[in-house]
Amino acid sequence: MKGTAINHISYQSADYKKTRDFYVDLLGFQASDEDDKQLYLWAGDAIISAKHSAPTTAPKIDHFGFTIEPYDLKTVQAALGERGLPAILSQGDPHDPDGKTVFTSDPNNYNIQICAKDAEVKPAPIASQSRLKAVGINHFSYLCRDYKKTIDFYTELLNLKLTHDDGKSAYLWLGDSFVLVANNPSGSPTALVDYCAWTLADWNAERVSNELKRHNLEVHPDPNGKSVLTKDLNGYPLLLCSEDFGAKPVRKR
Repeated sequence: MKGTAINHISYQSADYKKTRDFYVDLLGFQASDEDDKQLYLWAGDAIISAKHSAPTTAPKIDHFGFTIEPYDLKTVQAALGERGLPAILSQGDPHDPDGKTVFTSDPNNYNIQICAKDAEVKPAPIASQSRLKAVGINHFSYLCRDYKKTIDFYTELLNLKLTHDDGKSAYLWLGDSFVLVANNPSGSPTALVDYCAWTLADWNAERVSNELKRHNLEVHPDPNGKSVLTKDLNGYPLLLCSEDFGAKPVRKR
């Protein structure tokens, strides 16, 4: 199997419709596939699958999905079976009626979803009035007990490119995006996605900072001017980035 993109992150919050409005109004995400349980928020080809959680529960990413190409269900099931991993199909899921995704678990018992490129139908683009425009997922940060064991799992299973390995963290690349896998500094055995980063069009750190301030949001620009850290309406860390925030590995011919 070959991982080619970060397909989606599944984001739980107390009110997914308020989450929808925040990301649409501030960052120009496009909403689709809304029902009484969840909806999709699109930035480029990447999705936030926004869902409800208990009102007293902190917002969290409960799983993430990777696109593989080509996708063949029997191949996916066989690859997972060879490694003693579960291969769980969604039963009666209106968002996956054709069975183009499979759930499994990584070494941290964290849920991941393996997806066909066409598992979701991207909506036709509509004009956005937002002053900032997210055009794709840049990366997300994945904290775990043993980053080395985790990157070995993903590089072997999905044939991912590895860079920036400093002995405590590393980048795993899927197309133009990456997963920052790192040892959890707290030592907690529970894996978590502690922030997500989105690439903005026409990057200008000062303009981004001013727009966040206009919405009474936190503003923490990095010294290199390539990102600004804030929090969304649920208090979940949100990093806004330039396209060249991460140094993509050079492809070998």
